[in-house]
Parts: sequence; structure tokens; C-alpha cells
Amino acid sequence: MKPYRILTIVLLGGLTLFHLWYISSGVLDLAPDESHYWEWSRRLDWSYYSKGPLVAYLIAASTSLGGNTDFFVRLPAVLLALGTAVPAYLLTKRLFLSDRAAFLAVVVLSLLPLYSAGSILMTIDAPFVFFWALALFALHQAIRSSESTAQDQKASDCHGPRATGHGPTGVWWGLFGIALGLGFLSKYTMLLLLPCLAVYLLRSPLGYGWLRKKELPFALLLSSLFTIPVVVWNVRHGWVSFRHVLGQAGLAGGEEHFSVKTFLEFLGSQAGVASPFLFLVLAGAMIRSGRLGLREGRDEHLFLFSFSVPVLAFFLLWSFYEKVQANWAAPAYLAAAIALAGWGDKLLQKAHDRKRKRRLVLTFSVIFLPGFLLVAVGHFPTLVDSLGIDLPPKADPTMRLQGWRELGEAVGKILHQGGGRKPPAIVSDRYQIASELAFYVPGHPQVFNVNLGRRLNQYDIWGGLETLEGRDILFVTYDDGEAPQEIREACEGVKKAEVVRTLHRGHPAYTFSIFHCKNLREVPARQGRTRY
Repeated sequence: MKPYRILTIVLLGGLTLFHLWYISSGVLDLAPDESHYWEWSRRLDWSYYSKGPLVAYLIAASTSLGGNTDFFVRLPAVLLALGTAVPAYLLTKRLFLSDRAAFLAVVVLSLLPLYSAGSILMTIDAPFVFFWALALFALHQAIRSSESTAQDQKASDCHGPRATGHGPTGVWWGLFGIALGLGFLSKYTMLLLLPCLAVYLLRSPLGYGWLRKKELPFALLLSSLFTIPVVVWNVRHGWVSFRHVLGQAGLAGGEEHFSVKTFLEFLGSQAGVASPFLFLVLAGAMIRSGRLGLREGRDEHLFLFSFSVPVLAFFLLWSFYEKVQANWAAPAYLAAAIALAGWGDKLLQKAHDRKRKRRLVLTFSVIFLPGFLLVAVGHFPTLVDSLGIDLPPKADPTMRLQGWRELGEAVGKILHQGGGRKPPAIVSDRYQIASELAFYVPGHPQVFNVNLGRRLNQYDIWGGLETLEGRDILFVTYDDGEAPQEIREACEGVKKAEVVRTLHRGHPAYTFSIFHCKNLREVPARQGRTRY
């Protein structure tokens, strides 16, 4: 076996074992989105308010094996991260015919803080990025197999039949359609792959021919079958997912506005999720692929350009109009990492003497080191203090992943203070708190999320607050203040039961107030326009 193949196996095996140990260590609590998707997994449905159903089914399958623990909620993320690396490795090798380039692609992906976080956090990005990678690999294989089949057919006409050594083209197109469909069930932005595909087909010499063949429509028809659960669910629920997507895009009412601030915030966030130096080099690799693909007709670079730059450009333009989350551009970095790996391999090929090779290795080390440090700190937040960095807790994204277990234990103790009486129901005005309490309060009780003027979420679809009328409730919210007026007016009496103050790296972090509210007379609500 070739050395770089061995190195890749060792790297992926080591990372996977480390991730399995890490999610079993309890260093970080579940993120609010993780616990919310776990809530979905307890009530499986055809779809959900903001996303497709696949993340819920993956968590449900995992927790059915080992129970509702942090480890089994996050286990699919570890396996999907390994799964993402495999098609990325294979695609790089097919494009550049180099084991070293394929190994470098895996290294780059493992050093991207955004992808590293997706290796342990079970959010929708874990299956989404996996199916994006699988779709790109299957698409390239389909095109490559078709080219080989056509060449072999010509050779057969001249010299007689011979074995092609390639799999059936229809199988690869079918896999592409399935990956596209399952990616849509993970995250709706999987549909961005279609305009990227259009860019590639319209600029590739082979593209026009594919637009007239039956394989591509077959793959798209196959993928469209996976939209049926989402469409059916939305028909039954007033198209709330569609309204939610429009709301996030800033198209559901409101005034249009142009903001350089949101653009700069998104651009800065990309330097954070990719690490500063690596982001610049990845941008350079995308530009290089565009030059080689568009100007020089290099199909492998056109392929990588088409599935990276349009995605990043789309979100950059969108950020002028609306706030864009840092992780939304995640799929762009897959093709960008492969382009960078091919570029790095090319530079190493040209470095014939040891001095130039050492210089290149030093350059790569400088580029990769910040990403490595960010990944290390992301896994072990206390390293920030040991490195002498005075990072405020609120600037540390891992702060959101600590303190929830402590809050759940505090609520659990209050619930059982009543002895044999029926314990109060748990209610919060934030879906993040409600989801974390559902997971970390002993016994995983049902928790409710009251709407006091926030955006709609899946708890509003489930409802059930009306069943609490006449019962005592524990209302949990942020900060150390009074209960909201709506809660005080809806109950006979409200008393602050406890204030929970969490710490992060020894510094004050979140503060939560727990109120014991007697006899909920009516469902509290704040009047106003429904926000999706």
C-alpha cells in the first residue's frame, strides 16, 4: 500500500477514535440545537418547522442503540465526519491522480474549525456536508464513467469489445440523485448544488451534451421524490417551513435594506470558521481554479470552481441584505479544500531540491497552525487560559455548550421537593432552554415553550400548553430578574425558586432564573404579528 494511503488511514482512524473518546468524555454539554433536534427525535414526523426530518431520524436511530445520552446523540456526527472524508479523498484522487493530494485534502478539512466542530456536534450540517460530498463524488464518477464508456465504445467499434473497468453510469447518476435528495432532507440549502451544477454544465465542453441526455433528468426526478415528506408536512401545517425560509431571507414582509455591516460581519466570520490564513489561501485556491477552469479549459478545476465560488458568492451577496450565519457557506469549503490540496501537491511536485521543499513545508505549517490551534481550543476551552489569551467568555463559542447539565440538575431537585404531589410542569420562553431542560432534567420530562413575542418554532407546532391550565409550573428563563408580566398575570402566584449562575473557564457565564408559578389559569401570550 502506498505511503500516503497509509497516512490517510492512520489520520482518519486516529481522528475518529479521538472524536469517539471526546463525545464520551462530557467535556462539553449538548449545544441548544443538538438538544432541540434530539427533542424532534422523540416525536418523529415527516418534517419539522425549520428543517427536514433526517437529523431527527439519525439521532433516533443512534439513541435507540444506547439510550438518550450525549454520546449517542453525537455518535452520528462522528460517523458522518468520517463518511465525508472518504468521498472527499476519493474525489481528490480522481481529479488530480495523486494520493498525496488526496491526503492533503483530508488534512485541510480536518484543520477547518467549521468542519472540526461538525465532527462532534450533531446538527443538520453533519449529514448535509456528508451528502454534499457524496453528491459531488457521484456526479464526477457519473461524468467520468460516461466519458470512459464513450471512448471504449469507439475502441470496440474498431477493435472489438473490451472490458471498461468502470461501473455502470446509471448507478452513479442514481447515487447522485439519492445524495441530493437526502441532503435536502438534511438542509434545504442542498438545493444550491443545482445552480452550481448548471454553472459547470454550461461551461464544460461536455455540459451541453448532458443537458440533452436522459441520465441527468432521471437523477433529478429521483431526488425530487425525497421532497415529498417535506411537501406533505407543509401542506398539513400551512407551509410554515416556506414562511420560515422567507423570514430568514428577509423576504417575509419588512423593508428592504442594504448593509455593509452585515457583509463585513459575515466576511469576518468566514475567517473565523476557516481560520484567518487558511481562509485566504482557500480563497486563492478558488480563484486559481476559476482561472484554470474558465480560461484554460481545465475541467477538473472548472468542477471545483463551480461547486465552491457560486456558493460563497451567493452568501456574500446575501449578507449585504440580511444577517447570514457563519456556517451557511460550509459546502463551499469542501471543493475549496480539494482545490487547495491539488495546488499544494503541484507545488511539491515542482520543488525538486530539499531547500524548496523545506520552505514549502514551513509555509504550510504557518498556514495550518492557526487552524490547528482553533480546533484544539474548540475541543479544550481551558487551553485559552494556558496560552495566556484573555478571551472574554461571551466571545468564546464553547460557552454555549456548558452549564446546561447544571441547570437541569437544579430544576430536577426543585421538581422533587414536593414529595408525592404531582410535580410542576416545566416551561420556558426560549426553545434553547426548553430543549436543554428536556434532555438534562433527570427522566427527560416533557418541556413546553411559551411564545411571549419570539419567532415561531417546533414547540408551537406541537402545542400542548393548554393542557397545563390548573397546574403549577416551573418557568425558567435567562438573567436574574422578575418573571415576565404575561407569566405573572397568568398565574395565581409567582415566586423565584432559585437563581443558577454558571461558570465558563472560571468566569461568570449564563444566569438563569427558576420561578415557581402556582395554578396556571390561562396560556400566557403576547399579542402581535406572527414571526416565522
